[in-house]
Amino acid sequence: MATGICSASAQSVTQVLDTNVIAIGEPTALHMYADWDVSKGPGSFTWPTWNDTLPGGLEILERLPLDTLALEALEYQNIIRVEQTFLVTSWDSGFRAIPPVQLVWNDTDTLASNPLLLEVRLSPPGEAGKIAAPAQIKQVEWTWQEKARKWLPLLLAILALAGLAYWLIRKIKNKPSIPVADETQPEPLEPAHIIALRELERVQTEAIWKQGRVKEHHAAVSLILRAYFEGRFAFPAMERSTDEIRSGLTLLPLKKEEQELVFEVLALTDLVKFAKLTPSADDHHRIIERSMRFVELTAIHPTESPE
Repeated sequence: MATGICSASAQSVTQVLDTNVIAIGEPTALHMYADWDVSKGPGSFTWPTWNDTLPGGLEILERLPLDTLALEALEYQNIIRVEQTFLVTSWDSGFRAIPPVQLVWNDTDTLASNPLLLEVRLSPPGEAGKIAAPAQIKQVEWTWQEKARKWLPLLLAILALAGLAYWLIRKIKNKPSIPVADETQPEPLEPAHIIALRELERVQTEAIWKQGRVKEHHAAVSLILRAYFEGRFAFPAMERSTDEIRSGLTLLPLKKEEQELVFEVLALTDLVKFAKLTPSADDHHRIIERSMRFVELTAIHPTESPE
């Protein structure tokens, strides 16, 4: 987009030739300018469709892309100009009348340009008294846009192949190596219920509540049950309160009897730890028995899946 000052007026169409005199077959540029005033509101021009020839018998050698420019008129109006340029020629001598081109503005108004007159001569003007040489056919150089359009598909194909090769190389480099089997197989982990039952029997045998360590006895049972939840159900219970565990266990595959067993144990251990409840000797034995019963009911047997 270029800017400049011109004598353009709003909503107008103009035709301009680079030269009014050419030899037969000599190309020249025909410029069509369509202007509109930005202050008049948005709009656009509808251009007619020309195939090989323009009105007046001029042959189209090349149609250049539309170009849009912002101009400032003498009255300090903001003008938007759309330029359409054709390279044209004629293979017949004489005068060629180029009629006004008609463009439609906003699908409502039809605007007509100025007419033009082009003289086509048999040969270029020569010196007086000498026969002029025949007109030479001029070769038109390709613009960089045309060269880009010609080579763009090949360039895109090369870039795509390079990207694919780069991706394959990265994938091969980042492919994980196959680990070598270790001859020393690690010992299988003990099932969660085996560990829990063994720890509960240990707490029962030690019976530290008889030494006055009642709170430690109940805390140990609570920790064993919480560790069992994590090993058996992958349920994070070590850092959760009893109320949080109660809400979460409803989502686990536990029967009502099993839920009541574990809730009874956790509730009693909380009362001893936090409410300073003084339990009876039967309470010390009951939390061990209830915990073992819960572990035995929910343990995974060899013929069952963890689910």
